[in-house]
Amino acid sequence: MKTPWLVNGKLANLYLLYGTERHLLEEWEREIVKAALPDGERFDYMKIDLNDQPLDAVLDEAETVPFLSDYRVVIAKPATFLTGAKDKKTHNVDRLAEYIIKPADYAIVVLIVEAEKLDERKTIVKRLKDRAVLLEAKKPTTEELFRFVMDAVNDKGYRMERPAIERLIFLTGEMWATLTHELDKLMLYAGDHPTIELEDVNLLVPRTLEDNVFQLTDYLMKRQLEPAIRLIRDLEKQGQEVLALLGLMARQYRMMLLAKRLAEQGYGERQIASKVGAHPYAIKLALQSGKRFTFAQLEQALIAITTTDEGMKTGRGDKRILFDALVVRLATL
Repeated sequence: MKTPWLVNGKLANLYLLYGTERHLLEEWEREIVKAALPDGERFDYMKIDLNDQPLDAVLDEAETVPFLSDYRVVIAKPATFLTGAKDKKTHNVDRLAEYIIKPADYAIVVLIVEAEKLDERKTIVKRLKDRAVLLEAKKPTTEELFRFVMDAVNDKGYRMERPAIERLIFLTGEMWATLTHELDKLMLYAGDHPTIELEDVNLLVPRTLEDNVFQLTDYLMKRQLEPAIRLIRDLEKQGQEVLALLGLMARQYRMMLLAKRLAEQGYGERQIASKVGAHPYAIKLALQSGKRFTFAQLEQALIAITTTDEGMKTGRGDKRILFDALVVRLATL
């Protein structure tokens, strides 16, 4: 884990943490507190809810000399007054503006707001940007998540190959919190075994609906009708409607066709993902599956799906019967 909260290896007196990734905000908050109060001293730690208490309470605490530690740490959230959203309380922003110019050298004030952006028009935001350490918790890229997983497993003495990491990131929807939770579970399961395998990911990490449709499509392409029907029934028991499944199947076959065409034109996986608007791992799976079929077969599959969709929506038959007939048709292409 990087330490963006340190400036030249030292803690700052004033932080502003904002963004939409709650896991990162919470992680940064914990690490700042841990770095400032390494002995876990709580006499010099104060957490203030700005929905209930005024900003004056934050500054009063910040100006209180620490009792047993080098620092007085004050966490204040949600700092909604720094965004364009309507705040629940009226805060003394002028006092904060004065404090920012010369913060107490023994205090660490951390303002936190879970919001996509700050209101750049506000003078207080401009001053904070000039004087405080700003950390934005934004949605991570696939590359950042990949490095995060690599660092995490290496720190714990494990190994994890690229296919297993890519699969984990895909199944967790590129969400920091979910990824961290599932990674901890995988390392616990690995125990003394040095390598976390792709099979471990498939066994322990819950599959998404999209991934189940990938699996369904794979069964059909391999002409494995029995497991395909079994998977459909399992999804129905989980409350999935056949019309929704049909839509996802249409998307999957369309993706395979487009990816196959673009690959033949010389585009790489990431370029295709960008053009199609899909996750790179999904394109990787689509290209692998698409190799089993010709363009004509994929086009036939899409025609059959479209015909079934029209039949379902116009009431030309029972939806389940129409869907099952389509599944049999696709498994025999």
